[in-house]
Amino acid sequence: MSEFTALILAAGLGLRMGPRGKLVPKGLIEMGGRALVPQSVDTLRRAGVTRIAVVTGHLAEQYQEVFAGTDIQIIHNPDYATTGSLRTLATGLAACAGPVLILESDLVYAPQVLTGLEPSRNSFTVSGPTQAGDEVYTWVRDDRLIEISKDRNARPEPPLGEMIGITALTAAATSTMQGVAQRVLAEAPEAHYEQGLVALAQEVEIACPFLGDIAWAEVDDEQMLARARAEVYPAIEAARRAAWKGIE
Repeated sequence: MSEFTALILAAGLGLRMGPRGKLVPKGLIEMGGRALVPQSVDTLRRAGVTRIAVVTGHLAEQYQEVFAGTDIQIIHNPDYATTGSLRTLATGLAACAGPVLILESDLVYAPQVLTGLEPSRNSFTVSGPTQAGDEVYTWVRDDRLIEISKDRNARPEPPLGEMIGITALTAAATSTMQGVAQRVLAEAPEAHYEQGLVALAQEVEIACPFLGDIAWAEVDDEQMLARARAEVYPAIEAARRAAWKGIE
């Protein structure tokens, strides 16, 4: 996976985290004794990704401090407070060339989620049901992405599964995405990056590998954090031991 540049989107205000979100960005919340984004960076490096950038906004100085003296690139979105995550993605894409891996900052995931992602294929990772709350559903047609929504009834047919929050784009799709993002943002400055990906899927083919019950969790609020710590993280640690056996 050395051809990829990983872009970790970490500019959000974290409003749903309440008081905790005012003190620490979601990507720096700790789980298992270590913050989420540094865990993601470690997983990416072990998978062979050498170029990693974090796109910051809210409490950006904390990321600067965490990654000071490392080769992690910090890119700042100055408009983070008034725009959505699509602006954060566009800011990151403007500073790097594809192929890219796009990751949300508030994720914790088994390393096997990255297995099979290739710089020559656009891929939007999908899991089975998590019952985690605040699920984002994914629909496909002919194995291609066509829709993403939090409304499970957004389309008449059932969704394939749930969006994990890790997407691979080829170099060509990365270039196309830059133009798509600007068009969407011109009409909706508050748009989230999922809207940009759906718009991109109208121009390029984006496969949706279904990963079943693979271990992963998103942390949007205190309830999701508690569930992730108690129910999901032990499975992620076991998956790491299996994937990294003999590497330590």
